[in-house]
Amino acid sequence: MSPGAIDRSTLGHPGKISYCIAEDEEGSDWLSLAESRDIPKDASAVTVLAACAPRQIMNEWTSKPEEILDTYAAEMRANMRNYSIWSGNYVVIMAPQHREHMRAAGWGRKEIANYLFEKARIRRSEWSTVGKGSVIRDKGDTEYCALPSPDHLLLVAAGGPAGGFGAIIPPWLGTKSQAVTAAIGVCLDCEPPPLTK
Repeated sequence: MSPGAIDRSTLGHPGKISYCIAEDEEGSDWLSLAESRDIPKDASAVTVLAACAPRQIMNEWTSKPEEILDTYAAEMRANMRNYSIWSGNYVVIMAPQHREHMRAAGWGRKEIANYLFEKARIRRSEWSTVGKGSVIRDKGDTEYCALPSPDHLLLVAAGGPAGGFGAIIPPWLGTKSQAVTAAIGVCLDCEPPPLTK
């Protein structure tokens, strides 16, 4: 990066160049993120996204999926108040303790994504609580959702076993920058090589 030339951001974070999250496929009952995005199970894959820095959350005081997810949704709403109101691919990193509570209650990817789609919303009028009242104008009742649809949530099983922690990774440019998942190290549409003697 070349500050002031190639990189013209006001502020950055260490992950601006790159950061990686390894998915806990063996420790989760969920399909992998790649499988949930139509990559075959046996293929290695990577998902890339222009994202802001991770925002850690904690809720160790309940086992109810709704209450746990309310904590994730609150962090998504905080991003919409403090940084960007625009929707996009939010990443939810869920560690084993929270995943176990979801599993015990019969909640999978679909239920989690649907719940966060409904709960991670703000009205433009809420900007007045964070010093942005001058841009509300006559749009105070306009509602914004963090996710354009439940399918835009990227749910990742990762993290260690100690405690009710998780993280939200907000999108950098809303829907102007979409997450891309691709198989790596394989050719899914290739013709097999001809047999040789």
